[in-house]
Order: sequence, then C-alpha cells, then structure tokens
Amino acid sequence: MNLASDDLTFAAQPKVSVCVITYNQERYIRECLQSLVTQRTDFPFEIIVGDDCSTDGTRAIVQEFVDRHPDVVRPLFQPTNTGGSRNNLEVHAAATGDYVAHVDGDDYALPGKLQAQADVLDRDPACMAVWHRVDFFDDGGDFCSGNSADVSSFRGGHVSFSDAIQLGFVGVYSSLMYRRSARSSVDADRLLLDLHWTWDVLSKGHGHFVDQVLGRYRVASSGSLTVASRRRVRLLTIAHADEFLARFQQHRRDFMVWALCNALLDAKYMRRTVLNLLGFAWRTGSVISWRDVRTNINRMRDIQVRWRHRTRKHE
Repeated sequence: MNLASDDLTFAAQPKVSVCVITYNQERYIRECLQSLVTQRTDFPFEIIVGDDCSTDGTRAIVQEFVDRHPDVVRPLFQPTNTGGSRNNLEVHAAATGDYVAHVDGDDYALPGKLQAQADVLDRDPACMAVWHRVDFFDDGGDFCSGNSADVSSFRGGHVSFSDAIQLGFVGVYSSLMYRRSARSSVDADRLLLDLHWTWDVLSKGHGHFVDQVLGRYRVASSGSLTVASRRRVRLLTIAHADEFLARFQQHRRDFMVWALCNALLDAKYMRRTVLNLLGFAWRTGSVISWRDVRTNINRMRDIQVRWRHRTRKHE
C-alpha cells in the first residue's frame, strides 16, 4: 500500500501523528503543511496543527488545509495566545498515533521522512525516538547541507540516554519522532524545552539517528518560536537537569560532563549562567577527568551543522 493524502483520506486510526506548532507564520506555514500532506506512506497519519492565536493570515491558511484534507489535518486553534510551550504541550497531548513527530511551522519535511522514521521504530521495539539530518537555510538564501554534521559518534545510529545527557542535543526538534507511550504526562502550564522531551523519552530506552537528510530547518525566521531570553532558556535548561538528576542518580557522571562542557562554553561567551552551571556540577557529586570534558566538547562541535550565522530556535 502506498498512500498519500492527496490521493485519498484516512478513515483508519493513524499510526503517526505529526504535531505542527505555529504562530504568525503566514510566510511559511503553507510550505510546511504541503510537505506533510504529500508524504507517501504505507500507513495512515494525521497532522495536528496548533495555531497559537496568530494575528496574521496563518489561521486562514491552516483552515485551507483542513478543508482540503479534513480526515488528515486537525486544527487546534487557541482562543488566546498561550505561549509556545503550552501550545506545544497541548498539540502533543492531542496526538492519537502510536508514533508522534514534531515539525515547527517554519520548517518542512522532505519526501520519505515519515516512512523512514516509522520503519526504524517498527523494527526496534526498544527504540523510543528517532532523529535525522536536516538542511539549514534562511530567508536570505543562505544554505548549509545537513551532511556537514559528523554523527559518526552515534555508532550504527544508536543514541543512548548517556549520549543525550552529555551532549544535551541529538537533533533539531523538527526532526524528532517518538513513541507516544514513552512520553510522560506533564502539566500544560509547565514551561518545557525540547531537551526535556529528549531526556524523558530516552530514559525509557535508546534512540536512533537516521543518517539521511529528511527535512529543512529555517534559521532565524520571522516568527520563530522562542521560550524567552537566552538567560532564561539557560536557567530553564539547568532546572530540567536538576529534575532528571534527582530521578537518575546513576547518571551523575553524565550530568557532570554536560554541566562542565556548558560552563566552559558560557565562560567563553561571557554568559552569567556559568556560575549556575558550576553550581549544578557541584550538586552532581561526581568526579570526572578533563579528558572526558574535552572529548565531549569535540562531540558537541562535530554533531552541529556548520552554520556561520546560525541562531537556534531551541536550546
């Protein structure tokens, strides 16, 4: 069976739910949704679009896709602006598929994305999440191939919970697909970064990185979703780390590596959160060598796409 939503509608229970969050992205949301409704798969899927009370033409474009693909595209139109984190949580909570993918409204998928990621999860019941390479581009026409990242340290594509803790980053949020059963329930009022989702799902098993470009990530777009200022994001990251350290004391060493690597980066860029990170490192109660830190910093650098003017939407 080779299905595409332009050919037929899905009456069956979706196997994959694609969660799209958007706010004031009328310039981008059409391209994003078109890239998803034209995905060819051998399973039914749904696309849940959470529009956070946009004030531009975003909602009208989303409604166009709902009208054209009523059995595939489901809207979640927020009556008031809730903020990116709550909108994100509510959209993911609405997912009904066994597997859940995330795509930001200013990014888009390449052909074969959903099938490739679902196939990995089908083959390996112990795999909780799948990421893939993405190309980076911006509104000015600059482009950087996702193949510039060195992901060889994920041997055979395997991503462990320890990898995710030490690196703090596996792949961009718009490349994530995870098992819905692996996601913990959280209060919609909580402010969460995608780092929390990564650590949460991989605490139940391992992940996989597909060595293939299956999406495009728009850098520093107009209307990019951000949590808050950089300092607030960094402090929220540390709060997430404290939460998981309390739950997974056996990974104290991994958290220590993460904290010291990020403290060094903060010191390099003269960020005030360096002291917060050192305080967290002390709370791990662990001891590591500087060789561990140096090795991990090299890995952190290698897995990042080489983008000179890169501004990450998610920390």
